[in-house]
Amino acid sequence: MDMNGQNGGQGIPPQYYYQPHRRGNGMATASLVFAILAVCSICTGIGPVFFGSLSIVFALLSRGGELRFKGNAKLCAWLSALSILAGIVLTGVSVYRIKYDPAMKAAVDQAFQQMYGVDYDEFTEEMQHYYETGEMPDFMKDMYQ
Repeated sequence: MDMNGQNGGQGIPPQYYYQPHRRGNGMATASLVFAILAVCSICTGIGPVFFGSLSIVFALLSRGGELRFKGNAKLCAWLSALSILAGIVLTGVSVYRIKYDPAMKAAVDQAFQQMYGVDYDEFTEEMQHYYETGEMPDFMKDMYQ
């Protein structure tokens, strides 16, 4: 071959080297992203359930029609399941402590008193009444007027 890429008229085609292009699995990557979001959102309560469920769905879809997971999808599915479990346990422990721990109950009552002008029990009762009847509680009327 000469400098211009010509083969010098000898009838020999130029040599091209085939480099295989490795394609990633988009579903496994999506599973990884949602697994990371599930782990990062453990303290939010509902976050790991939402993101972890999506991660598990994408991990299952990454299999294609095969029985085995591809790439890190298996790890993502396990990580998401653990995140969901941790989020549910953390939320349960928090609700239990608010309900039965006097120090935690006092702290939550103080926070609700500062934010809404009512304690936690009064807030939950008025919100339950609001959802049942549609009548806006007094503390909400004060906030929106």
